[in-house]
Amino acid sequence: MASAAVRITVDEFLALPETESPHRELVHGEIREEPLGNAGETHEIVKSNLAEALFAAAGRPRRFRVLLASSFRFGDAVLIPDLSLLIKSDPTRFGREQVLTCIPDIAVEIVSSDPAIRLMEKIALYREAGVSEISVLYPRLGTLAIYSQNAVSELRLAATLTSTLLPGFALPLSELFS
Repeated sequence: MASAAVRITVDEFLALPETESPHRELVHGEIREEPLGNAGETHEIVKSNLAEALFAAAGRPRRFRVLLASSFRFGDAVLIPDLSLLIKSDPTRFGREQVLTCIPDIAVEIVSSDPAIRLMEKIALYREAGVSEISVLYPRLGTLAIYSQNAVSELRLAATLTSTLLPGFALPLSELFS
């Protein structure tokens, strides 16, 4: 007979000692760890390309905050988007907490190794929490899926990434995936 997996709470998860794995999440009481370096070079290049374009668009003074691999608490889950943007959050309320409790306006996931079911669970949790826009990049395919609260759209390599949340921001996918 198979035994049931041990489930833990967010408080128990946050009390765990730190590990060498920087990517440890909690979903439905289950710990999910991504080994260090498992993402791969292409993943990191795409993340760097997007971060660079977003940092430039944020400007000085900052119109929004770009966060790399920050932990967010969404109810009983702790997730780490590859990139996240805080546009409406009050910067004075943005601290150096281990896990942020605000909701990012945009969450970005770059697909390199996540099994499809885990990715769909994360997208559902982001939507339930009220994340306005979830961008899922598929570097091997040269495509990008954008999930909003009511729609999903797909962009291909010849398209340009824009967002109603970031007026004036435009990034050709060919530059993002190069």
